[in-house]
Amino acid sequence: MEFNSEEDAYKFYNKYTFKMDFSVRKDYLNKDKDGVTTFRRYSCCKEGVKRKYEGDVMPKRTQAPTKTGCGAKMIIVLFRGTMQCRVHDLVLEHNHELHIAQCSHMLTSQRKVSEAQGLQTEISEDAWFSLKQSHELMEKEACGMG
Repeated sequence: MEFNSEEDAYKFYNKYTFKMDFSVRKDYLNKDKDGVTTFRRYSCCKEGVKRKYEGDVMPKRTQAPTKTGCGAKMIIVLFRGTMQCRVHDLVLEHNHELHIAQCSHMLTSQRKVSEAQGLQTEISEDAWFSLKQSHELMEKEACGMG
């Protein structure tokens, strides 16, 4: 497959991950001396392994593993002749259970903030609202109580 840009490839893969119920992460990037992206790896959000810290001897509560060493990925490479990004490597197999379809919109790579929400957040920050106050204001507006 070929894409016009790295961003087009990301949008395509992100749509695929939404349908398959997992989240994508922009993993590795290589640029040439001119700042043009020549290599990009997108991976499953559960790729890699969790670091062990010295203070993690007796955790107060356990949590489901966030990293499982999943190998699902898509690698794109820029071909200079056509200036197109081509899929170089694609691994579709996961080593963990995927999310349920009803929750796919809440995955990190699928969350979207509208322009209005972004502007409202900036206004709240400029007015020195705490994060809690800003969240409560948005909640009241969404529920029609404001």
